Amino acid sequence: PRKRRMIRSMLCALVMFMGVIIAPTSAYPTGKVVEVTEADFDAQVAKGPTLVDVYADWCGHCRQLAPVWEELAKELEGEVYVVKVNGPKCRSLQQRLHVKAYPTILYLRDGEMRSYDGAQRTVQALAAFARKGWRRTKPVPFYMAPNNWYGRSVGWVYRIPALAREAHSNLRKVGWGDVSIIFTTLAVPVAAGMFAIFVADVWVVRTTRAQGAAARRRDDARRLLREQQEALERMNRAHAD
Repeated sequence: PRKRRMIRSMLCALVMFMGVIIAPTSAYPTGKVVEVTEADFDAQVAKGPTLVDVYADWCGHCRQLAPVWEELAKELEGEVYVVKVNGPKCRSLQQRLHVKAYPTILYLRDGEMRSYDGAQRTVQALAAFARKGWRRTKPVPFYMAPNNWYGRSVGWVYRIPALAREAHSNLRKVGWGDVSIIFTTLAVPVAAGMFAIFVADVWVVRTTRAQGAAARRRDDARRLLREQQEALERMNRAHAD
């Protein structure tokens, strides 16, 4: 009985462990609109099919679409993620999405992006597009899609100005002046370059020395072999005489 209880406990622990491993890592669409920015856009889109509304606060058509978008999220609960992006506040993300006007509705799935060009912006029309209608729309070229490996790489390039502004703002908050920030900005790449040159120089010197030592060992081995061969030849001649 004791062994049975031990085996039963081990099996239960194994089942619980496998349940944690196999359980999905991301929740299904909850039926609520998610506001995303440059910081969490990639993580959100990676969860599954995503419908994106790029809007502006001052845009009248965007304000008209807002309640429809909320109803659409409820309609697509468990099927498609419904998110929105404030274009003027997320300039780099807006550039990644190639937005030219507000509102812009996009469908992202499997590393591809499609634009909704339908005249109707009703819950029924948008839900039909998100479920099956997107298949009849041609995706944008590979290099324009923000949700593939190339688009994510380009996204970091777009974020550099925003990261620089954020770093500047944080340094000003802790008391740094503009002169100190500029000096540090110039000094860091110079120091990094000098360090890279030092590392390269050390590596070249050590490699050259190692190659020279290996060449000397090979020469010594050849000379020793040649001397042994000459000695053997002399001994053979001596025996022959």
